[in-house]
Amino acid sequence: MPTNKPRQRWRAAAAIAGAVMLTAGLAPAAHAAPTGSGGIVIKEFKPFATPASFPCEVALDNNGNLWTDQFTGNGYGKVDPRTGAVSEIKLPNAGGLPGGQNRGPNGDIWFVEAGGNALGVLHPDTETITTLPFPWAGVSVNAPLLNPLQNGLGIPFDNSWAKDGKIYFTLIGLNAIGSYDPTTKQWAKYDIPTPLAGPIAMEKGTGNTIAIAEGTANKIATFDVYTHKWVEYPIPTAIPSVPGGLTVSPDDKYIYFPADLTNQIGRIDVATGKITMYDLLALRKKLLGDTLALASPLPNPGQMRFGSDGKLYFVEGTFSGGGRIGQLDVATSEFHEYNTPTPVSLPCDLNNTVPGRIYFGEFAGNRIGYFDIPNTTDVSNTYPLYG
Repeated sequence: MPTNKPRQRWRAAAAIAGAVMLTAGLAPAAHAAPTGSGGIVIKEFKPFATPASFPCEVALDNNGNLWTDQFTGNGYGKVDPRTGAVSEIKLPNAGGLPGGQNRGPNGDIWFVEAGGNALGVLHPDTETITTLPFPWAGVSVNAPLLNPLQNGLGIPFDNSWAKDGKIYFTLIGLNAIGSYDPTTKQWAKYDIPTPLAGPIAMEKGTGNTIAIAEGTANKIATFDVYTHKWVEYPIPTAIPSVPGGLTVSPDDKYIYFPADLTNQIGRIDVATGKITMYDLLALRKKLLGDTLALASPLPNPGQMRFGSDGKLYFVEGTFSGGGRIGQLDVATSEFHEYNTPTPVSLPCDLNNTVPGRIYFGEFAGNRIGYFDIPNTTDVSNTYPLYG
């Protein structure tokens, strides 16, 4: 079982990040977006040097720096939020395509290589990357004058640490999830009960589980990391909704998920199996939302996190021309939307581990954005295991 030391390291990093917020005026943001109702102002750091690098998820290192996986850029972007300085490093695997990421127990950032059929480990202190090829479905190519090329058919897309100390990851190409134990170096693979499930997202679940969004099966699944028991929850939509994210609730009773194509947010009561759906279009006070957006007018919700104000935040239109962040009060069903400064930014994923602030990557904006919120609610149960 993990000790408290990794969490202490993460709390130290969060404290550094909090200090960064107090001096945020020193870091020049590119520009700010007009607010919707509620007064939230979204700001952006400078874009990365690699054009169309498709930054998505954001993680903080032990020194409070921001790191984001650059999917098509095949690298990692770094932002110092104290100064606004932006830099990049490249993956050693030329075909890696970095995807879902999470901080590890010592502050390293572990990520999947969607094209590389591997896990990657970013060491922020040395700005180096280690590649750990999967033992399944791999293909290696050695070409003169080029770095070795590691590819394969596993197609991992997301990952999550679990309470057993292992890192778990989705394997779309094998219709499974995998795990890796950093202590024993042992790999394991677990088949998903539903064929062609399309496991595209993974997060820490309730209790001893990890939760998986089955994008093509239109289900949310949980997997108990100790008993290896699967539970699958069919999403009650008339058409496939393509769930592309999920999060646990602050009280650990519910799993929330986005129903992208049906413009809804779902909530699963894991004790009863009951699913409640929030219809975002019906909850809008205006036909096109709070403010006029140049991006897609549909919410098309994606990855989500609870903010320190107790509200649920989610990206809109990651794969459909979106440029907004959605805000849902799950207690009152109050719904608002906020434009990103870059009109069609394709916001990708959110980081909520710094109380009072949320960071996110922008696929098309090619940068990291952020906004500040009140710090009134303890949502630490929703954080990834190591922050």
